[in-house]
Amino acid sequence: MRYNLRQLSKFKSSRDEVIVDLCRGKRVLHVGATDAPYTQGKLEAGLLLHQKIGRVADDVLGIDVDEGAIELLKRNGIGNILAFDMNQLGGLDYDPDVIILGETIEHLMNLELALTNLKQVMGDRTLLVVSTPNALWLTKVLHAFLHVEHQHPDHKVIFSLATLKHLFEFNDLHVTEIYYTFLNRRRSGVSKWLKKGFCRVFVGFSETLLFVVEKNAA
Repeated sequence: MRYNLRQLSKFKSSRDEVIVDLCRGKRVLHVGATDAPYTQGKLEAGLLLHQKIGRVADDVLGIDVDEGAIELLKRNGIGNILAFDMNQLGGLDYDPDVIILGETIEHLMNLELALTNLKQVMGDRTLLVVSTPNALWLTKVLHAFLHVEHQHPDHKVIFSLATLKHLFEFNDLHVTEIYYTFLNRRRSGVSKWLKKGFCRVFVGFSETLLFVVEKNAA
C-alpha cells in the first residue's frame, strides 16, 4: 500500500512536548519509566521524561525492570516507580487514562504479546502512546551512502510509519494520531537544527515516530 505521509501525520520538533500535552490532567502509566541506562544523565540534565509527566499529570505510576535505576531515582525523591515486568500487566492494580511506551517497543522480542499485555490495562477510552526510532531517519539514510549502519545493540526491530501502523491494526488497535518528531537532548547543535528544518518539509526523514492508539470498539 502507498501512504501519503503528510496527510497521515503531523510534525513536532519535540517528542516530549507531544507526550506531556497528552498527559496533562490525566492518570498516566509510564512503562520503562527510568530511561535506563541513561537515568543519571537525564536526571542531571532535566531531561527525564517521567519527571516531566509528573509535573502535569493528575497521577502517574511508572514501571520498570531496572531495579538499580529505580533505587537511583528514589534517592533523588522520585518514588512513584515500581519494579514490575510488563508481561505481568494483567495483575497491575491501576486504571490509566494514558499509557506511555517511549523508546521501548524496538527492544522487545514478542510484539504481539507486548500489545496483548498492554490491552489488558486499557479501558475503552485509554490512549496508548508509543514512540520509537524511525527506520528512515535522515542520519541513517546518509550513513547508508557511506556503507555504514548504526543501531543500538539491544534493538530487535525498527519501524517505518507503514509497518508500525500495520502492527497496531493487526493487533486490533485504532490509530488516532501519528507524529514525526525528534528526541529531546541536552545539546542541539547546528546540524540538528538544519535536520529539523529539512524534516518540517520532508517529514518522512524525521528521527522519531510517535503513535497514539486506542482499542477498537467492541
